Amino acid sequence: MSLFEKRIAELEEELPHLEPADLVDWRQAGRSFLLVDVRQPEEAAEGSIDGAVNIPRPKLEASIEAHLKDPEQPVVVYCGYRGRSQLVADSLRAMGMDARVLRGGYSAWRDTQT
Repeated sequence: MSLFEKRIAELEEELPHLEPADLVDWRQAGRSFLLVDVRQPEEAAEGSIDGAVNIPRPKLEASIEAHLKDPEQPVVVYCGYRGRSQLVADSLRAMGMDARVLRGGYSAWRDTQT
């Protein structure tokens, strides 16, 4: 296992996650949260979750606050499958934000919508 894969596996154990069905529940309950697609714009153009803001990983930490309605607002991040979203959520949590990872990313979300 590479060092990258080892770190991602550790973060998957440590970080709070949201299942795709939980995201549906949050929306239906009217819960306030920021949904962030951390993929590159060309990836997001191929499909994204309605209501998500696309902030690619390299720019996220510097620009996330401009998208928050409230500093206490939960942030749900997703990528294509796994990896980038774990790294972003870890970074946002280190900044003091309530960040969570959408388990399985866009791939899992897309699979639940068919």
